Amino acid sequence: MKAMDVDIKPLKQKAIVFPEPLKSLILSEPDILDASDFISKLGTWLKLVKISEKQGGKP
Repeated sequence: MKAMDVDIKPLKQKAIVFPEPLKSLILSEPDILDASDFISKLGTWLKLVKISEKQGGKP
């Protein structure tokens, strides 16, 4: 793992209980992401969380 990499295995463990499609998106990612890729994906994941919350789901 390089200094600018992010280990998302802990996030994947929590994602098991997330609603779809957020759960599948996170689980389909590699365990280690480049920091810039991770930051860019966070925006998409956050939008999905907000949509889920509006629909009554819980991330």
